[in-house]
Amino acid sequence: MSSRVNNILALDGIRGLAIILVMLHHFEGRLPASNYVLRSVKGVFSFGWVGVDLFFALSGFLITGILLDTRKANNYFGAFYARRVLRIFPLYYSVLIVILIAASLMHPRPQNVPVVADQKLYFLYLTNWLLLWKGTWGSNILGHFWSLAVEEQFYVAWPLCVWLLAWRNLTKLAITASIIALLVRIFWIAHPGSDQAIAMATVTRMDSLLCGALGAILIRDDQTLNNVRKWLPGIAMIAILCFIGGAGLFRIVRGHRGHFLFIGTFGYSFLALGFSALIVYSAATDGLPNLLQRLLRSRLLTVFGKYSYGIYVYHVPIFGVLDYLLYERLFKSFASSFWFGALYVTFLFATSFVVAKISYEYFERYFLGLKRYFKARTETAPRLTAEIAQ
Repeated sequence: MSSRVNNILALDGIRGLAIILVMLHHFEGRLPASNYVLRSVKGVFSFGWVGVDLFFALSGFLITGILLDTRKANNYFGAFYARRVLRIFPLYYSVLIVILIAASLMHPRPQNVPVVADQKLYFLYLTNWLLLWKGTWGSNILGHFWSLAVEEQFYVAWPLCVWLLAWRNLTKLAITASIIALLVRIFWIAHPGSDQAIAMATVTRMDSLLCGALGAILIRDDQTLNNVRKWLPGIAMIAILCFIGGAGLFRIVRGHRGHFLFIGTFGYSFLALGFSALIVYSAATDGLPNLLQRLLRSRLLTVFGKYSYGIYVYHVPIFGVLDYLLYERLFKSFASSFWFGALYVTFLFATSFVVAKISYEYFERYFLGLKRYFKARTETAPRLTAEIAQ
């Protein structure tokens, strides 16, 4: 099972689902809400931010799987970090530098532009701490980079944990740290902390990554997996329904503050548990002719999943540029039309997809090809000793 986990097509489908949810969340503001039905649709789309939690759980699952499968390699750290750098850095820093240059050229005082003023944090993958440190969101056009910062900070610390700890102790660490994340959120809200800072701080959002990591450990233990496999769909469904029901109930009883009171504490935990169970079940049932596999293996989701990293990086800057060049200047008079809004959102989806595909095929693919020079090597010491003895 372990050698196949990172190449399962259904996991591309989960990536595709995650990125579609995120884009719906960011683009729903361009859909007018002139009646109850449309307001309900927009309300559903606004919850697309949960796609980030799905990305977190999937990253924890896949990255921990890679680390577990290569932990005995002689170049364990070198291979892992080199391959991560080749996948993540070229696109991230290219987009960042282009936007910094554009901001500097377009504004007479670029030092007052958030993305320029905070550029050191962007270069160091620390932008998720902006709200806590500076009390400001930072740049709208790169605001979505906060989740990439959380994942990058996870990549710094977690490989050492996997390398040092036995599987049982690694499991205990992941469970304990997930509980700590929940307790920190409860403490933060009780005292009270910034809502958005809680949503973006690494220590308060690490449970989705860690629950995904627990899934990677589980799927490599055939006996335990066989015992719990039948329970995974129920766990996923119950956890996600608890999130939806809790968020709705607290919104009705206590308004917006109550809404976040639930989401910012137990809500994130339910998402972490539910999405991780969904990911493990999708991987464990690979190839079976069930409804979930047919959905996740659909062409739409898997193609969006293939280009999901590029889509995530590009879609907010594309949204900002198209709004500035087209929507505000030419199309704003159509803002009250639902059909125009739906057409414009479709255009944003299509543009983000096309740009990401071009970027992948003609830019990112070159760096991905270099990963072949950094494969994990598992030559053992006894072989070396035998060669010396000869």
